[in-house]
Amino acid sequence: MIFASKEFFVFLMVVLLAYHLLRSRTHKYGFLLAASWLFYAWCSPQYLWVIILCTVIDYAAGLAIEATEDERLRKRWLLASILANLGLLFAFKYTAFAYDNALSLARLLNPDVHERAWEILLPLGISFHTFQGISYTVDVYRRQIKAVRSFLDYALFVSFFPQLAAGPIVRAVEFLPQMVTPPRVTSKQIADGLHFFLLGMFKKLFIADQLDALFVSPVFGNPGAFDPAAHRWAMLAWAAQIYCDFSGYSDMAIGCAKWFGFELPRNFNFPFLATSITDFWRRWHLSLSTWLRDYVYFPLGGSKGGPVRTYANLLLVFLFCGLWHGATWAWFVYGLYNGALMGLHRAYDRALTGRAWADAVRRSVIWKGVAWIATMLQIVAGLILIRMADWRSGAMLFESLVAFDAWPTWSPRIPIWVPMLMALVLLGHLFSGLRNRLCGLLELPSGVRAAVYVFSTAMLIVFAPGVGKSFIYIAF
Repeated sequence: MIFASKEFFVFLMVVLLAYHLLRSRTHKYGFLLAASWLFYAWCSPQYLWVIILCTVIDYAAGLAIEATEDERLRKRWLLASILANLGLLFAFKYTAFAYDNALSLARLLNPDVHERAWEILLPLGISFHTFQGISYTVDVYRRQIKAVRSFLDYALFVSFFPQLAAGPIVRAVEFLPQMVTPPRVTSKQIADGLHFFLLGMFKKLFIADQLDALFVSPVFGNPGAFDPAAHRWAMLAWAAQIYCDFSGYSDMAIGCAKWFGFELPRNFNFPFLATSITDFWRRWHLSLSTWLRDYVYFPLGGSKGGPVRTYANLLLVFLFCGLWHGATWAWFVYGLYNGALMGLHRAYDRALTGRAWADAVRRSVIWKGVAWIATMLQIVAGLILIRMADWRSGAMLFESLVAFDAWPTWSPRIPIWVPMLMALVLLGHLFSGLRNRLCGLLELPSGVRAAVYVFSTAMLIVFAPGVGKSFIYIAF
């Protein structure tokens, strides 16, 4: 049961109706927790115990950390929480990766070693809810928040179904204060929720799924059957696809949460407007980027230990980021690649900032245009790593990207719909800051907006193709 499926819409309507009919806080939150666990069990029935176990451990750890002033005990409980979460994450996500690499080493001594004959299915959203649990116990340890007394409240924070499968990663300090009393849903929240939900569905069904089916999967699956121009368009289409797929999920999660009265943090800030790799990571997957900054980069020392330590910390953070996404060498290299780019950009920025001539050049429109193109090339090159079928295919695609001596701009193998769909993504970015002036719909009364959005959503459900495709980040 995923967003944009018929089953989910029935589930959502039933849960919303029952939630708002219930009166007491305990009944509302108890029902919403049961619905969230049902959603989890529907998608990942054999692993419901995983999220319940993590919830119990982190809830108990938070209470124990707050109950003592003994620093050793506090650290032990914090360590127990972190190890439990990371241990489960490693067991499900990295066991097969470690086993396969051990087999590769064993074959150096014995070529007859058999391939792995088993698979481990990932529990739903394990990369996301484990990070939420870690952030909670760390924040309690740092005395930034109080431990939650009610198990019901803490369990609902971890399991809230709109963002359970693929984020955003919500912190306790952002969500728990909203739970003091069940928030009343305003007409503006209903209309805004419909706006975000419709926007997310459009990104997913009409852009991401169609780019994948029309072009991205065929080209990345067999790049040898396509020319360099098609390769380049497929790489750009893949960047548009993964953005629309992931931000589409985040938009739908934010929209759903609003109908229950809750506000989730923004997860994307128009990343394809970035003019540096640092700017990109300040705009892309914000809940993960800020989590890594606050719970990995700063504890490592951040930028306080001198240049060498700073660059090493950046590299470690992005290696961790790559492996968080997936247990493959391609994801490891993706993390290494982005960490190296972040370090190079930091050195470049530090060398030029404060020099009058350099500041003047960097403020110019021409320089910003050049910086934008360079940044997009860096992003697209990195995204090859996480979509390529194998290393040979990746090398072929990368060669097409950098073959500046032979850059035809079009190929008969490119469906005309591909640039049209990509243009929608670009226009959405370019007009993002002007949307209130350009879209009079947003200025209409909430009731009128809601009616328009309901009708548009119904039309999207009825006529959109590819409605059953899963979201990319659910696999993480």
